[in-house]
Amino acid sequence: MDQENIDASAGLAFSLLLFEKYGKTGALQAEMQHVPGIHGPCKGHLHLIAGKVATSYLEDQRGQHFLISKEQMIRLDSEKGPFEWMLTPLPAPPAAQPMAYMQPTAHEPVPRRIAALDLDKLQGWNAMQKMMLSLIFEAIDGQRTIAEIKAITPLKPAVIEEGLRILFALNVINISS
Repeated sequence: MDQENIDASAGLAFSLLLFEKYGKTGALQAEMQHVPGIHGPCKGHLHLIAGKVATSYLEDQRGQHFLISKEQMIRLDSEKGPFEWMLTPLPAPPAAQPMAYMQPTAHEPVPRRIAALDLDKLQGWNAMQKMMLSLIFEAIDGQRTIAEIKAITPLKPAVIEEGLRILFALNVINISS
């Protein structure tokens, strides 16, 4: 089920509750009509990370983005929709692929920062989750491999891997080998 799009057109509010309960990560999108302040049709976007809304915005026909809160998006869906929301699960970044830890290669993945991490945009995240994500982000210097980041960061390897997936999904890091 995680490899294909998930129909979430039962209503945005209800779908978000389910995605949070099951910790879904992905891009939730819908074509929208008659949105106040936007000329013509547009597309609604919500990016979910472990069931939480990380970003929410509208995109007009010219590709211009308009930030909108999760609550405003839910209100739009209930007043003008319901729209046909589809969740596209995010593929795992290269760091999440099984790696041969027993046989190090010359080309181990190296995460690099490509944007600033704005923890205030992570709606619904508690202080501990934000702190762990920040620790992982701070360990990324463009030189350290994922194995080295795991060695110097005081978190479990699985937590670091999930943090790297989240940072990758937020488009604040990329990973090259």
